[in-house]
Amino acid sequence: MFICTLLVTLVSSGAQVQTFDAYSDPIYLRPGEVHNAYVLPKLLPHEIRTRFANRTLHLKSMQLDIVRYDEGTKTEVQLPLFETYNHHHALLLGQHAALEQVYNYTHGRDPLNPGKACAMMKGSTVKALLKEVAEATGGQGEIAAFGGASGAEFRGTSTSLAAPYTYPVWNPDSFMVLMHFINTKGIPHDQKLWECPCTSARKIDVANGTIDGLKPMPFNCSAELKEEGNAACSLATYQGGYRCCENGVFLVEKPDLQAPADKVQAKFTFEYYVEGAAELAEGARRTVSPSCCDASAASVLSTGVDATASMPPRHHHRHKFGGNLEYDVPKCAAGIPPERCTHVISAVESFDMSADEDPNEEIELVHAWGHQHVAGLGLELYREATGELLCKSEPHYGSGSQAGDEAGFVVGIKPCVWGPGLAEPPRLRRSELVRTVAHYNSTEAHHGVMSLWILTASPVPAVAFDFVV
Repeated sequence: MFICTLLVTLVSSGAQVQTFDAYSDPIYLRPGEVHNAYVLPKLLPHEIRTRFANRTLHLKSMQLDIVRYDEGTKTEVQLPLFETYNHHHALLLGQHAALEQVYNYTHGRDPLNPGKACAMMKGSTVKALLKEVAEATGGQGEIAAFGGASGAEFRGTSTSLAAPYTYPVWNPDSFMVLMHFINTKGIPHDQKLWECPCTSARKIDVANGTIDGLKPMPFNCSAELKEEGNAACSLATYQGGYRCCENGVFLVEKPDLQAPADKVQAKFTFEYYVEGAAELAEGARRTVSPSCCDASAASVLSTGVDATASMPPRHHHRHKFGGNLEYDVPKCAAGIPPERCTHVISAVESFDMSADEDPNEEIELVHAWGHQHVAGLGLELYREATGELLCKSEPHYGSGSQAGDEAGFVVGIKPCVWGPGLAEPPRLRRSELVRTVAHYNSTEAHHGVMSLWILTASPVPAVAFDFVV
């Protein structure tokens, strides 16, 4: 076990909210190399472990930075995306022994699809993984999961919730990070390593359905993507993306195995409420991660079937299609003006089909943004029954050379936030249908792009819990 460096800073008058930093163990990557695995759990700072022993830590926000930290000098260097690219990450908080079980269960396997867990990078998928681990190992302790589809934009995307909504974590003493990072240092931008190209070193066996002898995540494109012949929908036509981006592979044709490995760490900054916080005087509102939405998923109508697929009808509030997770953006046809080169897809899904929840329960949407890759132009989320626009999410691109402002990269996405002092949160039944519309610039072809919503919601009526520290 390793103890994190503690940094506590008052960030509001009256010490209502404080922060602490936590650094992961380092990983070491050569240029072009991929890390796609959980890093060993680490203890949280002693003050946090003591203060919230057998109590609830109410987080207001959490931010990730990619750094190189020197324990001896207590200094850090931010790493820009053109040196270390954050394809995605996930964060787990809980008891050390419980996190170790997750680490051991996923070690050497796809961390988001190690066994029977569904293959989608959303908070609900991480929860499905935790349930799978508990069933396989006996499980112990509660684990709070965050992220899963949060990538390069996370450094510049606010996760702050409007009080009294919080991210609750019960009795945490450790944290663990899934780091899907790519060493892009010194690699020309036009090689697009963040799209995870399938190099000639990848052994794709279409007949056996394997990549390098292993079964990749199942392909599960929507009818819309299949009809356009999207190359990401089949192993026979697959050219790049998550399925060619496993831990330890290289994304360059001629990797330099003698090159020195670069040290990389994840740094999290947590904002949390302290005892007596006025914002939580009437109790905190717990939040959850709805299972929706992936623009590559099969659209579910009120009858519970895909709009074009030939399937038997099922009761819609228990019907759920998994998405393909990713898709390709084909280059627009010759002669089309660049300003009109936009690739658009859409999908209709139930807002939250968590298996153990009442499909008719109402929940409030309190925070949302849409994860997209380079060339993304934005996502829209609509209430299908009325056409009401719930959230419009647009990526912000960097224009410089500093970490956080890297030219050509998505460096942030302004979220939609609801709550006291802001717009009133939309209320939706868990089974209610919502539509995702995804836009990408198609002046160039792109592989393995994603269009996933990161959603935070709170059950209605509110479940308030005592705030004690």
